[in-house]
Amino acid sequence: MTPSEVFDEFRSSFRSRKFTAGLLLAFIDFLVELDVPVLGLSSFEGFLIRFKRQTTTAAGTRANTLIVDRGSGQTLSIRPFYDRAERYFRAEKKRFDYPSCAPHATQAWSDYTPWLDALVTFQAEDLAALRARICEFVLEELESHEFDPASVKIEPPLFRLLLEEFDLSKHKGERTGAAFQGIVFGFLRADDPYLQMEIEKVRTGSKRLQRVGDIDGWEGAHLAVSVEVKQYVLSDDDIAKLEAFANETGRRAALGIVAALGFNEGVRERLELLGVRSLDISDMRRSVALWHPLKQRAAVSSLIYYVRHVEKSAALAKRIDAFLDSAASEWSVR
Repeated sequence: MTPSEVFDEFRSSFRSRKFTAGLLLAFIDFLVELDVPVLGLSSFEGFLIRFKRQTTTAAGTRANTLIVDRGSGQTLSIRPFYDRAERYFRAEKKRFDYPSCAPHATQAWSDYTPWLDALVTFQAEDLAALRARICEFVLEELESHEFDPASVKIEPPLFRLLLEEFDLSKHKGERTGAAFQGIVFGFLRADDPYLQMEIEKVRTGSKRLQRVGDIDGWEGAHLAVSVEVKQYVLSDDDIAKLEAFANETGRRAALGIVAALGFNEGVRERLELLGVRSLDISDMRRSVALWHPLKQRAAVSSLIYYVRHVEKSAALAKRIDAFLDSAASEWSVR
């Protein structure tokens, strides 16, 4: 067989036995490692006279693959050469349709002795050309699964940008505290999607509505979390006003949270003694920095829902829309 005839025979059976590409490469590299092209051999039988086949492994078990005695007490197997070919196709070139079947492939070597019979007679340049042709064929035949970064649409972290840059102070046509309450609602809704969140307009009065906090998260009939939202920095003087909230969340075995723009020194510790957790802008920023785009999108969507359908503030909705459009545009050109 000529190099072209070996290739044609390989190509004709490749679709049903893809592993033969790696096996043929392993044969070629195996023979080159043993300097067979310079020996002037005429057959595989002559090769086995020069390099006696080993029928047992180093562990003393039956050898199913091709292992030969290369002299000086050393042996050589086709297995590492096959492993290298498989890594080339699968790991380096991302042709994952190429099978991962090294044990089966190398144990099937004896089915392809006609190839070996021809390969041992080829010159080094013929083996190199055949090897390159096989690699080229496989890479063309099998689709690459190489990850293309250009295929990924990078979404801007809009909720994180809201926490970092959006002006939470009251603007004309807006109710005090609405922006911050919407931000906290968006944060909770995205962080606890399995809870039913209840919220009303700012300054509605939770007691009058038989609610516990400004935002209540329910799991069926059980109050799981309740949040009091304060758009200012809490001081010691505010602790007493939160005792009833702390008692009610404790009585219901709910997680009580006080969300504020910030806390004066010692206030967080006093809230903890009441059994209530504290949450401020910095806390939310740290959490949201770990959020993937889908979760950030959910938080933004919940904020917009609150502003448009609960607070029903056209002025605040317009300001948020303008901020989101601007933030997205600026992010896309970074």
